[in-house]
Amino acid sequence: MNFLDRLTKLQNILNYDGVDLLIVEDPTDLYYMTGLQLSAGKLLVDQQKATLFVDGRYREMCAKHSPYPVCPVDKASLISWLGMPENNYINFIGFDTSKTTYKKFLEWEEILLKSSDIESKTSKMSLKPIDSPISPLRLIKEKEEIECLKKAGLLGSLGFDLVCSHLKEGVTEQEIAAELEIFWKRQGGQGLAFESIIAFGTNSSMPHYRPKDVPLVKGDPVLIDIGVKLYNYHSDMTRTVFFGKPSEKMLTIYDVVLEAQLKSLEICRPGTLIKELDKAARDHIISKGFGEYFSHNLGHGVGLEIHESPTISQTAADADKALEEGMVITIEPGIYLPDIGGVRIEDTIVITASGYENITQRSKELVVI
Repeated sequence: MNFLDRLTKLQNILNYDGVDLLIVEDPTDLYYMTGLQLSAGKLLVDQQKATLFVDGRYREMCAKHSPYPVCPVDKASLISWLGMPENNYINFIGFDTSKTTYKKFLEWEEILLKSSDIESKTSKMSLKPIDSPISPLRLIKEKEEIECLKKAGLLGSLGFDLVCSHLKEGVTEQEIAAELEIFWKRQGGQGLAFESIIAFGTNSSMPHYRPKDVPLVKGDPVLIDIGVKLYNYHSDMTRTVFFGKPSEKMLTIYDVVLEAQLKSLEICRPGTLIKELDKAARDHIISKGFGEYFSHNLGHGVGLEIHESPTISQTAADADKALEEGMVITIEPGIYLPDIGGVRIEDTIVITASGYENITQRSKELVVI
């Protein structure tokens, strides 16, 4: 990963945001900008430089591996740094409104306004709330990031194979989830991307169900929504299989969900508005009489976080954005019939110059075990 190239891109964005200095404190954003896994720290970015502030836990590691100069993170060091003559030009200090807590805001106000030693130098400085300037950078994945996501997707798909191989009468949802986590760890996975959803029978009608001590019985639908973290990137996939012959109702909704997903995938290419993806899938489900049972957004971005921008919806802030080459998103329509069962089919895809590449490499044909 070229972190100095990312810094240049970020500095270009700051030109348009009207800030002289940006505060980066979110751990995932810090990793994106530095390649260092920090639970806490501050990266201060202006047009000429970036400086990383960390506490004693990370000082040696960062001194060896940080792409930027490293300073202690205590208030005295921050005050001293802001008071340096070369920083006298700073007027507006930007902070990410979506990731800065009120407590952190007050801490920065104290640093700027209540530090008597350099008050004369900092009195002109003020905090400015801005939308994250790092989010648009993370939205478009670099080649190396896409390779990491593909590797995570492959390991995720192997996990799906393992789940299917363990579907025997009497096995419980929790047992399957535990076997999956152990398998991924043994294969080098860093951990779960999210708590696995293994839902048997009528439990599959709850979109974000959590596994319980429920045994598998003949005739059950099995909803499998799983993801693994690998190389700090995430996989995400969902399949619905059947343990024994499915009912006619479940067969019907399976076909409708698959058709809806394919209609959305057909228009996945640069230039398509995000809201159009949701509309294509949702309109199909509505036309078949199941609209009220599709109760969530069509998908989301995937990367260093399992849920990140863009949100694939007709009502979200991203609705009027156009797809761009390098975006990585999920397409996951579902129908959930209370006390009967649910079906969701989810792929993670990369938007390419001419369309998309599916990095969830498992069939979506109906599977009966």
